[in-house]
Amino acid sequence: MAKIRLWSVGIALAGLFAAGAGPARAAQDTLKVLLPPDGAAPGWTRDGEPQEYAGEDLYVYINGGAEIYQEYGFRRVVVQDYKNAAGKSLSLEIFEMETPAAAYGMFTFKRSGLGRVIQIGSGAELEDYYLNFWKGQCLATLTGFDESAETVAGLLAVGRQVDARIEGPGDSPELVAALPGEGLRPGSIKYLRGLLGLNNVYPLHTARGLAFAEAVKGDYGEGSFLMVMDYGSDGSCAAAWRDLRAALESSDRFRKSGNAAGEIVLFRDAQERFVAFSPSGSRLVFAVSPGADAAIELARRAAR
Repeated sequence: MAKIRLWSVGIALAGLFAAGAGPARAAQDTLKVLLPPDGAAPGWTRDGEPQEYAGEDLYVYINGGAEIYQEYGFRRVVVQDYKNAAGKSLSLEIFEMETPAAAYGMFTFKRSGLGRVIQIGSGAELEDYYLNFWKGQCLATLTGFDESAETVAGLLAVGRQVDARIEGPGDSPELVAALPGEGLRPGSIKYLRGLLGLNNVYPLHTARGLAFAEAVKGDYGEGSFLMVMDYGSDGSCAAAWRDLRAALESSDRFRKSGNAAGEIVLFRDAQERFVAFSPSGSRLVFAVSPGADAAIELARRAAR
């Protein structure tokens, strides 16, 4: 059932692989060592041959959507379908990313935050007939084709076999800790590496001042969310904030909204939400909320 899909699903590789009882070396030039063999997940066998794509060939495999993988840092992907005797089927895709942070970022990008948290890998979410998890440099998406209990059980069984074959650290990027814990909805966290990711969660309708090194976003209820963008140095952040502020002040989508104390600058966006910006060392913080006070307070909490 090998075919070009219109949706992007995946798992990224850790750099060291565990195949069966012993580890496979990173020098192996294939991701196939991560694929569970027939019977490893009871009742499930491979359906067809695996496919692998590397580098720019990702655009051949994914018809739309490959760009976001490239923005995070893509290396290669392997794809394998599975079936059981009852005619159920599922698809496993494995993406090797450049770093664990890239794998974590793609995991946060792909999950909805509304599914069930599963203890697989370094973080996993099961929603309907989709299972996403990440571990090391790996992001895994397993896709069933119905919501039956048998299919969901197959997703979990195959997923756990893949998890057992991946070795690597599972710590989320340090920047995630910049989000204040009180009121944060954990499933809402998005880790970003560029404009494609940023525009997916909150478009600022400009590229000026947005060449950040990494960013993280989290929801805080009642339509409020917080974004922390790190530019690597205080000087880079100050220059970026000057450019971004000038772009927003000249934009027809944002308008200044009174004055906020200290370093905080307040705007209103096209949906009449308040957006509070606060430069803080190498980081630029901004909070979006229906209320001005809520936006200012959230931005202040994240400023260090």
